[in-house]
Amino acid sequence: MKRLKYYIITVVLIAAMPAFQKASLSWSLMNLFVSNTYNEQELKYIVELDPDKDLYFLPSLKNKAFFDAVEDLSICRNAEVRKYLYIYLTTGRQYVVKSIERSGLYLDTMEKIVRKDGEIPEDIVLLPLLESGFNPFAVSRSRAVGLWQFLASTSGILGLQSNRWVDERRDVEKSTRAAIRHLKTLHSIFKSWDLALAAYNGGAGHVKRAMLKTGTDTFWDLHGTGALRQETAEYVARYAALMVIYKNRRLFGIDDEISPFKPGDTEGLALRYPVNLRNVAAITGADIELLRKLNPELSGNLTPPYEKNYHLRLPAELKKKLEADDKKLYRLKFSSITRHTVRKGECLSSIARRYGASTRGIILLNEIGNPGYIYPGQTLYIPN
Repeated sequence: MKRLKYYIITVVLIAAMPAFQKASLSWSLMNLFVSNTYNEQELKYIVELDPDKDLYFLPSLKNKAFFDAVEDLSICRNAEVRKYLYIYLTTGRQYVVKSIERSGLYLDTMEKIVRKDGEIPEDIVLLPLLESGFNPFAVSRSRAVGLWQFLASTSGILGLQSNRWVDERRDVEKSTRAAIRHLKTLHSIFKSWDLALAAYNGGAGHVKRAMLKTGTDTFWDLHGTGALRQETAEYVARYAALMVIYKNRRLFGIDDEISPFKPGDTEGLALRYPVNLRNVAAITGADIELLRKLNPELSGNLTPPYEKNYHLRLPAELKKKLEADDKKLYRLKFSSITRHTVRKGECLSSIARRYGASTRGIILLNEIGNPGYIYPGQTLYIPN
């Protein structure tokens, strides 16, 4: 009987070990990152510590896939990841808090797209934490735009258009699908996600040349050679650190500082004609800034006039209001548009007569603030 009792106790203790190990690891990590204020000596200690001595029950990192290492926190064995964990929890703390708050507007949509694809790690949706801070209006020094920070040259190849009315690099759904296609292509070339991510930042050519020059075939070996540009060399560790923080917000004491903004249920309203966001706001009482955040691809207040059944994203309760009052919604109705370049001596009324259009329609379509001022060379769009 005594032997059976000891056997039962042993089984219970073994079953409890994973939870105990995780709790101990959580405690040891939290104990490292307790300060909100940057300190050079603290950073030095965190970078130079021995994970086997100073972090309890940290799993092995050897030969582990990138996203698996983030999930079980073994990526924290990497000194550079620990460095950026410290930086993002101190000097970069406000950036992280604001980024996570903004993510509430877009993550649900992005996660559905990634899950539907089924061929890419789901945590890839967190890459905009690094790329744009989940700000679709972000523009980099190199003129990259949107949540996923696409350059015009790359976005064109991926089928994202940019014109007077929209920049699809800011379109949450279209840019996410484009990013998935791009990242899957990079992964098919490099066969690992950390190399694919480095190529996403620095370009496939730069990473491939660095690999050929150094004879290395793994990211961290390549990183150690110094052959990558600094921004690209840092990129994977920064992303890993941000993922670790996001997925363990309570552990790092950052959860209480976050006030995530979620607009509630949203739905797409298929538009028969173009609408102006200011008019939508006036009819529904919605905050126009919320409408712009929900439809960040729009370059102005007007939805693209060339697109039939354009889907305007709205809080669900506002959609019902608009459907019940579409006479007020559609202030401008037409079947086609003509592009016109203003010539010297022309005015809006003469242009309207030429095309058999209404002056009011031209003003609305082109969002002209001062109808008495148009200038030679100006492009106008004429509703017909």
